[in-house]
Amino acid sequence: MESFPAIDAVVCKEKMDSINRQVAVLKPKNPYIHWINSLPGTVDPVSIDELQTDCTAILLPHFDTEEETITYLKKIFSPIFQYELYGWHTDEKAWPRKRTFRLFQEWFKLEFHTEVSDFGKGPYYH
Repeated sequence: MESFPAIDAVVCKEKMDSINRQVAVLKPKNPYIHWINSLPGTVDPVSIDELQTDCTAILLPHFDTEEETITYLKKIFSPIFQYELYGWHTDEKAWPRKRTFRLFQEWFKLEFHTEVSDFGKGPYYH
């Protein structure tokens, strides 16, 4: 196996913890962008490129398969969806009435990353 001295030095000097979580990244899709741009008072429309640069990332429990992750998300997607909507418009009357998991998937591409390591120093806060 090839050795990488710079990486080996970092890993040996710094404590790197792999955590028992995975990351889900929510990448906005066109229907979400359309909703944002149709909100009352929108002056400067946003583009999909703008919103896909810095997306919401959430920590989830680690699952062995994507199917298990999707099953879990089906149970908890509602507050995540509400969080994303609230970030653009606080009046719930402007939100879609039927916020189903299917609509959530139509509005957001979900990317899952199962290797999460903590290189930070000090505690993290909730």
